[in-house]
Amino acid sequence: MLSKERVKERTKIWLDKELKNWNDIGKMIPNAPKIDADLPTVDRCKNQIREAKTPQERSIIKAGWELFGPQQIYNETIVITAMSGVDGMCRPLGYQAFVFVGEQFAGTLSPQPMNSRTDGDISRIFLNNSSDLLVEYKRYDNNDPLCCPSAISRLSFKIEPKNAQPLLSPVRLLDNS
Repeated sequence: MLSKERVKERTKIWLDKELKNWNDIGKMIPNAPKIDADLPTVDRCKNQIREAKTPQERSIIKAGWELFGPQQIYNETIVITAMSGVDGMCRPLGYQAFVFVGEQFAGTLSPQPMNSRTDGDISRIFLNNSSDLLVEYKRYDNNDPLCCPSAISRLSFKIEPKNAQPLLSPVRLLDNS
């Protein structure tokens, strides 16, 4: 006979609540959070940090972030990922994804910085065209091993001009699978 263990319910995060836009017109790039860094780890992981080549990347670095991963570009729309630190396996900690239209900051893909292997960590970003994005977020239940989230939440975003400035807005949580 198999025993049924009671699975503790996932702690609610922003993806489980009413969808509200955390981005606003004219909002500045948020400052990077302070991460307690182990210097040998930071030195070992330096090969994944990119140098700033564009005005958008320089503005992110000016706010204290370190660039990692590739840019995604569709016409004038650019998605750039940046982090505050790394864990012992060089995975990003205190990271964020920034969206620009031209040189104008449109918003972020999460209301707060994320950590790898935690609930709400970005899995994949799809820049479908210059105004539509789809983002997959990893969803961990309390009993999930850190390697393997039990679900994915997909959130669609739209970039719309507001008062001659771009505004990134979450539109719809498509599903939790």
